[in-house]
This record gives sequence, C-alpha cells and structure tokens, in this order.
Amino acid sequence: MVVGLFADAILRPRSHWWEWLAAVLAGVLTAPGPGAQSWWDCISVEVKYRLRRRLTWISVEVDGDALEFNVRGTRRVWCYDFSHRGRLDLAGRDEVLAGRLARMAEALAAAGEHVHVALHVESRDDADAPARTVLSLTVPAMPPPEWRRDPRVGVPLTLSTGRTAIVERRHYVRMPQHVTRTLRVAGFAAGREGAALEVLSERVSWLTLSLHASVVPAARARRVTSRAVHRVGSDAQLARGAGFRWSARREFELDALRQREQTVAAGAALCQWALYVVVRATSPAQLRQRVASTIEVAHTAGLRLDCGVATQREWFVYQLPGGQGW
Repeated sequence: MVVGLFADAILRPRSHWWEWLAAVLAGVLTAPGPGAQSWWDCISVEVKYRLRRRLTWISVEVDGDALEFNVRGTRRVWCYDFSHRGRLDLAGRDEVLAGRLARMAEALAAAGEHVHVALHVESRDDADAPARTVLSLTVPAMPPPEWRRDPRVGVPLTLSTGRTAIVERRHYVRMPQHVTRTLRVAGFAAGREGAALEVLSERVSWLTLSLHASVVPAARARRVTSRAVHRVGSDAQLARGAGFRWSARREFELDALRQREQTVAAGAALCQWALYVVVRATSPAQLRQRVASTIEVAHTAGLRLDCGVATQREWFVYQLPGGQGW
C-alpha cells in the first residue's frame, strides 16, 4: 500500500499535497519501531493503555473439580499437578513425558474441539524448594499417569481464591502482596529453545515459565496447512514464471510448510505456541533488578524477550491457566 501511494503521487500529474503527506505518513507508521513492532503498532498500544482503566479485578474460584477464572468473562480450567520424580525438563529431553503429552494433544485435536493446553513451572521464593509444575486444560481430559487432578494447584502464587485487585502500570502490575512483570519470548518455537529454558529454570528462583499451546481441531488444521502450502506454492510458481529466483530461505519455508502438512495429515496436532516469563517481587525496585537479571540470563542463553511495555495487564491475564483472551 505504501509503495502504491508513493507511485501514485510521483506518476500522477499535478499530485495534491495531501497525497504526498499521506504517502510519507504511511511510510513512517509502517517503519519498524522499538522491538519487532511498527510505529503504528506502538502508537495503537499506547493509546489503548491511556484509555483503559488501571484497576482490574480477577476472581478465582474452585468449582467442583475445575478452577474458574473471571476476568471480563469466565473460563473453566482443569488443572493437574505433576508428580515429581526429579526435575521436569522443559528442554524436551524427557522423551517419554513429552511423547505422552503430544499424544494427549493429538487426541484432543481429533475430538474436534479447540482446546487450550498450558504448562506452568512456578519456582518458589526459597531457592531450595522444588518448583511446582501444573498442567491446565480448558476441557476435562485423561492426562498421562504422571499427573493428578487438583484444581487448587492452578492458583498462582501472586493470586488467591476469591477476588484480587490488580493495578496496571506501564512496566508492571501490582497486587496486594506482589508486583510482577510479564515478558514474552519472541518468535518462540517448541523444541528449539530448550537449553535456554533450562538455564532460566535453574538460575532464577523468582520466575514462572508459562508455556501455552492452542490445539487446533484436526479437520481445521488440515485445511489451514493445505491452504498455506497452496498459497506459498502459487507465489513460487508465479515468481519463477516471471523470471525471478526464489531465495534459499523462501524455499526452506515452503519445504517446512509441506512437511507440516504431511505430519498433520498423518494425525499430528497443529498448535499455536506462546511462552511467557513472569517475574515477581515485593517492590518495584526489587522487580527492576530481577527483570534486568532475567533479561541478562535469557540474552546469554540466546532467548529474546519482549518487555510488554503498556501491555502488562493483558500479558498477565494471557499467561494464567486457560490463557483467557490469548
């Protein structure tokens, strides 16, 4: 669109001044801004932050064998506690556990429901205390044998049953006992960042790692992957027909899409992934120190973290069990 505006302003005789202004403004707004966002995205986020309320109430209740989160809408979540026989390895080297969770996700996809699955590894303030590992699902299901159903384990340390008030600031959210900042791993892909997650879980004792997967129903997953291959493949044919050569990176992307289509057609689940890192503290000054330390450890391990400026309330809600609004 920006190229079209510039071309129209240059080629049209006696172009109006507002056409040049619109072309320049569109170019500026679509230019990369801080992080991976464009300037338009940054402005949009800032405007939304300025307009919304700072105070939000989060209600957490145990309802039978499920946990209910109410943040502008109610979501029921079934939570399962991991029976530790050692440290849970998010790096994926525990092939038996990872395989069982993958088969569970594939069974949920085959059932035709859109399901949200999340793993929450919550460290304790005592560095010697073992971390708590929770599996949350938006539908009741039979988990692998290492998990036992317990709705209360899904309540984060920063919240409690009942109503909790959270106050949003640009860089953190404040609760009665804690202040937290939620970071998001940029460009997360399951299976690639294992070593970095292991470093974070071992060296930092005030974190919650919240790994979310939205499991797409099997029929829809086959349609999505098929359309993606057809669209990219058609672009490749048109480019070659016009005499252009595709780059090796684009060829690799097309091969990856074809491989994904084959695995989904064979019965594998298609998931959308997100990984959040929640840093908690008792004061804003302590939080700033811990966030800086966490970013330093993640950068050393090869992870790039989005800091979530002016989006802290949304990201805090997204990382809760059930991923409400995610």
